[in-house]
Amino acid sequence: MPEIPVVDLSDMGLDQGRITKELNEAFSTVGFVYLKNHGVDQKKVDNVFEASRTFFQLPEDIKKGYPRDNERFDGYTGRDQEILEDSSIHEVREAYDVTSPTGFYPDDSVPQFRPAVCELAQSLCQLTINLLKCMALALGLDEDYMSSRHQHIFHGVDKNGTILRSLYYPSLTGDDIQPGVVRCGEHSDYGTVTLLLQDDMGGLEVLSGTEWIAADPVPGAVLVNLGDLMQFWTSDRYPATVHRVRIPEMEIRRRSPRQSIAFFVQPDNGVMISALDGSQKHPPVESLAYLKLRLSETYKY
Repeated sequence: MPEIPVVDLSDMGLDQGRITKELNEAFSTVGFVYLKNHGVDQKKVDNVFEASRTFFQLPEDIKKGYPRDNERFDGYTGRDQEILEDSSIHEVREAYDVTSPTGFYPDDSVPQFRPAVCELAQSLCQLTINLLKCMALALGLDEDYMSSRHQHIFHGVDKNGTILRSLYYPSLTGDDIQPGVVRCGEHSDYGTVTLLLQDDMGGLEVLSGTEWIAADPVPGAVLVNLGDLMQFWTSDRYPATVHRVRIPEMEIRRRSPRQSIAFFVQPDNGVMISALDGSQKHPPVESLAYLKLRLSETYKY
């Protein structure tokens, strides 16, 4: 059974060739990779987990006071508001999305949420740029080709559609688990790069060929996968791997909530994504337009 590789980013400046080769191999095959020694302080991750957990444990009426804005993409999404897989009846999760340091945060209810998210986002932006430079080199491009098209990551939807999403999968009882009920249905991500930070509960699975393989948490690692726009850009050389979050079989894990933090990276608004090799395998698409299209297909209000 294939495994998700681990790439050590130590000495990025001195060992970029080795890192670029390993990332290229991972993204060309399994489509997911664990990064270690990535430079993101675990304390920043823990602070966002703690702040978001505080928010998700608030009463429903308070959480609903911060509804997600369909145009700005900031705010709270409750259970069953999103369906990622057509066959799903219910997808049992909650989320809070933010797109910039000045966006819509639950400041009145959880004042520590904004500073925690902004500190982490700054680190994730830098890691993303490093990855984009390595991918550009692996594709035979100028080092800054991709990063120059991501100059406004986490600067708000007026410039860039990148979203930092705090996810919460509540505990489940037997009554919750019916046919067609999942935590997160099968899907690919929409943008170029996704950085995922998980708690220790697990449940994420990745489709490799015809096999589902577990993407269990690796302590201290960031899990990276690529989205549709990267697949279009590279004419399928770097595929947007399908993944899902299953309901655990073990009762003790069903009764435990699960948390994750996803950093969904988009190119800047106005960037046209067309095949780098000049092929017509995928039609050209504009970054923000594609994001809005996919989000409109996902949300069920």
